[in-house]
Amino acid sequence: MCKRIIPVFIVAIFFAVLSCFGKTAELSKEEFMLLARRKNQYPTYAKLHGVLQHRRRGKAVLSMPVYFGVILHPDRTVGQLVLDRKEGYMLGQAVNSGLTTVTPMNPKGGDKLGYVGVRASDLTLSFLFCKPIREFDNENVGGVVPCRVILLDDPKNKEEIKVWLSKEHCFPLQAEFYRKSEKKPYRILEASGFTKKNDLYYVRKLRIEGPGWRTRIDFDSSSADVGKVDMTKPPRIVIKLEEK
Repeated sequence: MCKRIIPVFIVAIFFAVLSCFGKTAELSKEEFMLLARRKNQYPTYAKLHGVLQHRRRGKAVLSMPVYFGVILHPDRTVGQLVLDRKEGYMLGQAVNSGLTTVTPMNPKGGDKLGYVGVRASDLTLSFLFCKPIREFDNENVGGVVPCRVILLDDPKNKEEIKVWLSKEHCFPLQAEFYRKSEKKPYRILEASGFTKKNDLYYVRKLRIEGPGWRTRIDFDSSSADVGKVDMTKPPRIVIKLEEK
């Protein structure tokens, strides 16, 4: 059974390492999902700066700088998310649990995070820990990336998630969220712009949308700092918040 998680905006979708697993088509949907939940074999990190844009029907476009820093250890993930330079969150996730912890750096601060309409399972990929119940015919995302399409059951949130995972990398490129008994998705997640740096990959673009709103994140590839962790000199991924 998948874990219930705290709603939050986290970008641990940056696994940093995308390995090729060969003939994944021969695996059952359960075996394939185990690969999708994989952990890093060695620590990697990413420090990414970008821009978040949120569009909501009848409202002006909200645009703000966003920073995400993360270290992915073989057994855990730790990171920091900062919105608009002033609203920060410390993040943690235990590998193979799907459980995310979120600690506001300023509990009495603003709530831009809640306004942009994104929840943790979108971006920590916690939904991958839900039970696979059905597999559909293979499809190509964007017309070019062959994917296996698997339906996951999330009984706690009373929804089902249809996810498109790259056959080569076992990585989710798109997910649709359905309320039980409904035929149309009420939330959609898309990841794109896979970029290679220092022999590691990260996701450069994210799009999440729901009824009447859409959020887009674009990270700057020129300033991205991505690499393997040198344990003798660990990277500093936490930045200081500006005063409000």
